[in-house]
Amino acid sequence: MSEEERGYLKAQTVKIDYNTARFHRRVLANLVDFALCALFFFSFFIGIRGIVTNIDPYKAREAELTSIRLNSGMYMQYNDSGNLTDTVSFLSDSYNAYSGIAKVDIAKEKIDTFMLYLETNVNAEAADKVRDSYHTFFLSDKMVYEGVPMFIDNAGKIERNKDCKASADVRFSKAYAPFIDEYCQGYLITLVPQYLDLVRFESNVLIYGEILPAYLIAPLLAYLLPMMVFKRGRQTFGKWMYRIGTVNKDLLIPSVPRTLARFAILYFAEYCLAPFTFAIPFLVSASLMGFSKKHQGLPDYILGLHEVDITNAKIYFSREEIAVESVSGAKKAPNFEVIYDD
Repeated sequence: MSEEERGYLKAQTVKIDYNTARFHRRVLANLVDFALCALFFFSFFIGIRGIVTNIDPYKAREAELTSIRLNSGMYMQYNDSGNLTDTVSFLSDSYNAYSGIAKVDIAKEKIDTFMLYLETNVNAEAADKVRDSYHTFFLSDKMVYEGVPMFIDNAGKIERNKDCKASADVRFSKAYAPFIDEYCQGYLITLVPQYLDLVRFESNVLIYGEILPAYLIAPLLAYLLPMMVFKRGRQTFGKWMYRIGTVNKDLLIPSVPRTLARFAILYFAEYCLAPFTFAIPFLVSASLMGFSKKHQGLPDYILGLHEVDITNAKIYFSREEIAVESVSGAKKAPNFEVIYDD
């Protein structure tokens, strides 16, 4: 910058009437950014999952888990898609259109299959534990219909009480489905050690290997990258759409370190803590933005930044830039001032 330009700048009282961006526009801009962040999250999640599930060690454990589920009788497979689902959900699915009698027969078969699986692959004590629970549950006081027991003990074998008028659908919904869901599924986890290990492995991979990386990467692309691209105003895509820019305490474009600090507060204090704090930091930030005197969100309040309407205004990197425009006649040198709209 020439000495003439510097002298001109010092001689001027620079004034820009910035208006604080309207609350509803800021909310809409934030919703756009959130939607973009969610899109990145799901895209990364699907991509990472596609990679992980095709790795040989994962495929081997998944095959072992599928084998246990099918052989135990606690899961069934749709022939057309190959997808697994638990036995009760499979039988209850209207897609399969099983009659009440068919549901009862299949449920009894699956319970017998489960006890045989335990006896063969775990030990006889495990199978006896399920068998004892089966007798206790089906002969309990809860298994009655219109005051008549639905089941009787015939020489140690549970049979339907012919004096009870309960339909097959009632017997399935009140007896067989709850026993499979509440007892057999629990015993599958507690009595089959390798099954629990495989379920834990699958859950850990899903949470820490797929969901968490996608969750941590998404805001980098939805928030940080746009602020580095839209430098004049440090805008995200949503803020760019709604013509909202960010200025520092001198009403100039925030520096890169301050922009990174702003993102760090947003990322760690609001985004990363949201799942563990019921989004309290986010609610605090939204409350400050809506009701504080200067309408600043939490990161902006801490760093002394402001979101302003740039529909008919321009944000400058420095006062020297204003001087250049003023000397060249492109723009009359203004005086910095921010107006807080109610």
